[in-house]
Amino acid sequence: MGNPDLDSYFDAVYSETFNSVSRFVVSHAARFQDSEDIIQNVYTRFYKRISEKGYADIESAEAFLINIAKFECRSMFAGFKKRRDRDVILSEIDEEQAAAIEAEMSRDQKLLEDVMSDKILAKQIFDDIMSGDPTVGQIFYLHFVCDMKLEEVANRLDLKLSTVKTKLYRTIEKQKKKYGI
Repeated sequence: MGNPDLDSYFDAVYSETFNSVSRFVVSHAARFQDSEDIIQNVYTRFYKRISEKGYADIESAEAFLINIAKFECRSMFAGFKKRRDRDVILSEIDEEQAAAIEAEMSRDQKLLEDVMSDKILAKQIFDDIMSGDPTVGQIFYLHFVCDMKLEEVANRLDLKLSTVKTKLYRTIEKQKKKYGI
């Protein structure tokens, strides 16, 4: 650790969140014995992330850490499951099945940093949409957050379905251009 401001922020977050993150990990870890490793991974990833990209964009450090913990718990469980399944099957598989298993296991997984940057981008886009035309904001909120069908959105807002679709698709295209997606 080298940056005093960064270290102070990390220490404050650690002391504020350790109990809740630990409770989450212990209750979700595949095995209790792995909890310490997972917690260590969570805070290590967090420190690496704030070292590389800062922490100004993190609204809730606790929520951010819980998301990392979810990922770590799933990764740990998936690793156990893959090893267990592989151990059981290996003696009974043919070459074609072995190739399929190898292809599945070597498939690239998204890095946590990529997932988090996707979430940050999604939040920026959503905030941009919500700060514009209120009708468009309502359409996006009802469709994407409330999971309503476009027909239901049109009925709720007393708009024609074609109007809802046009506003939705035009805004999506505008956001794609704006954010280079």
